[in-house]
Amino acid sequence: MIISNPSVLIPEAATIDISEARWAVEYLSLMIEKLGPESSVSLVLMQARRELNSLTRSPSATVVGPLRIVA
Repeated sequence: MIISNPSVLIPEAATIDISEARWAVEYLSLMIEKLGPESSVSLVLMQARRELNSLTRSPSATVVGPLRIVA
């Protein structure tokens, strides 16, 4: 089989809606509260929450995969 358009083999970059990121921050906060701040799992969740929170601060940002692009 010959593929004339090789771009079809490259998957599209996943995007994250800012409202989804805000929801995830709230949900992570609830989980951290349940586990307690001293839990090792909470430490990992806190880092994830910080990353997502940084994405929600810029209203003009578009989240594409692991990158944040501001126009």
